[in-house]
Order: sequence, then C-alpha cells, then structure tokens
Amino acid sequence: MKKVIILIDGQNLFYCLKDIGVIEKKVKWDALFKHLLEPEDELIRTYWFRPQRILDSYFTHANIKNQIVYKQFQNYYQAFLSDPSGLPSGITTQIDTKVVEAENWLKNQKDTFARIEYNYDQLSLEYGDIEFVKTGIVKVNPYLQEFIGEKGVDIALAVKMIALSVDNKCDKIILISGDFDYAEAIKYVKNNMTKIHIVRLHKGIPPKNRSVSRDLAILSDRVLDLYESDIKTNFLK
Repeated sequence: MKKVIILIDGQNLFYCLKDIGVIEKKVKWDALFKHLLEPEDELIRTYWFRPQRILDSYFTHANIKNQIVYKQFQNYYQAFLSDPSGLPSGITTQIDTKVVEAENWLKNQKDTFARIEYNYDQLSLEYGDIEFVKTGIVKVNPYLQEFIGEKGVDIALAVKMIALSVDNKCDKIILISGDFDYAEAIKYVKNNMTKIHIVRLHKGIPPKNRSVSRDLAILSDRVLDLYESDIKTNFLK
C-alpha cells in the first residue's frame, strides 16, 4: 500500500466551491477523497489549512476615525488633529457616519468568519481523519469594505508539504489548490522522490478550469480532474 496525505488550501477550495454554488458542509468528503485515490493508496490523514482569524488589532475606533479623516476629509485633517470638536457639524456628521459604516462592516465580517469556523469545527467532528490547521490571518480594509487577502496560510501548507516528504511520512501528496505560490515546494517534494498530485476543479458545461494554473499542472506528477457535474451528482449529501 502507498501512504497518501491530502493537503487542502482552505480559502482556495472555499472560493472554487462557491463558484459552483456548493458549501463545504454539504459535501461527502469521505467519498470525494476516496475518489481521488488509486487502488493501492491508503489515505493516512487530510490536513485542511484555514486562516486563524481576521486581522483587526489595528482597527480601534480612534484609528478608524483618524484614517477616514486623513483619506476622505484631507482639507480638515490638520484641524481634526488640533481640535476635533472644532470641525463644522456637517463634516463631523459625515465622518461619524463613515466610522460607523466601517465598524459595522468589520463586525459583520468577524461574525461571518466565526460562523464559517463553526461549520469547519462540525466537519472536524464528523470526519475524524480531517485535521484542520488554523494558522495565519485574513487582511481586510474596512475603509473600502474589501478583503485584501491571506497571509501565512500558504507558507504553513508549503512547510507541511516539505516536512512530510523529508520525514518520509507518505509516498504521495494530493494537493487541493491551484496557487502557483506552491511551485517551489512542489519541486522540492518531487526531488525528494515523493509523488505530488494536484486536484483541478472544472466548472460548467463545457467544463472550464479556473482553479489550477497551467504552469502548476505541468509541475505535478498527475492532475486529478473534478467536474462540477460529478460533485453535484456523486458527492453531495
């Protein structure tokens, strides 16, 4: 038997599934993982990497207000620093409104993140061989009400990939991610004689791949194709 480890880039998978209208808790992960294996494979464990929290330590009420005045009311910024109470009442009202909007947006994102994390905790209880690795952060911009991206998750996954290969913990790694940032880690794993397969998800009919770059697919030992129709037909609860 060949020992196999599955590594999942959680955010990458989240958006791939969202793109086809599927949420993680509705998927039969044991059946889907089995589908990815070859007859001689033995799945040892799945490591599912997720950001640990939203980075919000900088966004105090005072900092948010200061940044909004600096970025959107520059003509009043020096007066704001000298005496905030001396600003025209109309400007003060506009500033306070934008501060509330930013704070409410940030709170909503944190509440949504907590609900998503609860769903992952439920998946962990349901599937004993899935280990959720919570590391890194999600960076946000409450002033523009947008996500900037993750930091630290891809590094943790790449380190895990290399460690599994160096310590001979498995014969093959199945990577569920199309992020080209993993290219160097994949090269190292292959040079250490560990097989690496990459899962590529296709959307629609005719199927179109948006989850794995061509360059990353070329680097892998094998590409495992998953189709939207297969997921919805065979791997939903």
